[in-house]
Amino acid sequence: MTKVESFLKKYQMSVEDINESNALLNFSKEINKGLHQEYSLKECSIPMVCTYLSPDKEVQINKKVIVVDAGGTNLRTGIAYYDGNDWQIEKLNEYKMPGIDKEYSHEEFFSYIADKMKDLLDEAIDIGFCFSYQVAMNKDLDGKLVAWTKEVKAKEVVGKMVGASLLNALKKYSPIERKIVVLNDTTSVLLGGKTLDLKHNYPKYVGVIYGTGFNCCYSEDNNNIQKIHNLENGKMIINTETGNFAGFNRGLFDLELDKESSYVGNSLTEKMSSGRYLSSLIYKATLKAKEEGLLDFNDTIISYDDFNLPLVSMYLANLDHTLDKCFKNDLDKETFKEIAYNLIKRASKIVAITVSAFAIKSNVNKVGIIVEGSTFYKLPSFKDSFIHYLDQILKSRNIEYGLFDGRNRILIGAAMAVMG
Repeated sequence: MTKVESFLKKYQMSVEDINESNALLNFSKEINKGLHQEYSLKECSIPMVCTYLSPDKEVQINKKVIVVDAGGTNLRTGIAYYDGNDWQIEKLNEYKMPGIDKEYSHEEFFSYIADKMKDLLDEAIDIGFCFSYQVAMNKDLDGKLVAWTKEVKAKEVVGKMVGASLLNALKKYSPIERKIVVLNDTTSVLLGGKTLDLKHNYPKYVGVIYGTGFNCCYSEDNNNIQKIHNLENGKMIINTETGNFAGFNRGLFDLELDKESSYVGNSLTEKMSSGRYLSSLIYKATLKAKEEGLLDFNDTIISYDDFNLPLVSMYLANLDHTLDKCFKNDLDKETFKEIAYNLIKRASKIVAITVSAFAIKSNVNKVGIIVEGSTFYKLPSFKDSFIHYLDQILKSRNIEYGLFDGRNRILIGAAMAVMG
């Protein structure tokens, strides 16, 4: 064990402190609780949100659909369709998300989105609305906003039906009756990524977002969803909101980070692993390593607020040398890199265990895993380490998997949601 590994072990921040067996057991308990009854997050840390969407939708050739993607920063609108050979996205435009710069009323919020869609209304009728916030869905494939995240300022929208509100705002431009389906980004990734499995090799799928945040969805048999009565036979996509999972052992820096956050006690797995928080864990470990004499750095070390994961990622990939000025010698640089790589490896193990939990719960011997998120594809060593742990867990259980690149599949998934 190296000095860095011993240092991280001392504060329960090492890869070995993430116990696969215990975490999978905890996942199994939480998954089953979430499928059987609605709980508060204090009672069950993964909500297991029912989307009422089947993963088994068939592509309709040349059916044009209006697609909208309301994300954390940007709003995208366009027309999507499958021409028999490939998906086409036309008239794609990107705008600032409403509520980022100032407070919006309920009417102002949806009027803004409707205005950005008005030039598409003569091109198609049905709307796939990817809305990347916590929504309580209903059987009509519309949902009520539960809470904002990502600093969106539009308090009046909380508690309102998202799809119905947008349809009402669109009446200013078009009186046509339209079908709208609301879904989140992880569900969109699963539906859009599933179309990459051209030979239909996999009976079930897990959709994964690993970027700024972390979430999973998966295909569940309807007869296992006991909290909803009288469901027809078939499968449903479950949006797990897995970033809330509270079943991993947390170390010192995890605990410190949680105490500093806006929502103490929530999003615990996300705070241990996602792109938004990983740089903070690396920073805290670096400060503690200096305190213990493991490394040294100059007073010019970059501030906590400016120390972000893209900076670390570029440094590890030798594409940016900004951090060189912080350290006094090459040994300190290498020590810092070893700390960063160990915490990245720890995050990859957490994500692999989480994805494996839903692959195992799928109860099939072959599963397709569809991943979206720039952190997954750009962070040095993360993807390879993730695959290493995924192989260990799933192959030991005789589960085959295929890994699909889910980048640029969100709008396609939004279109698929309206099919059939």
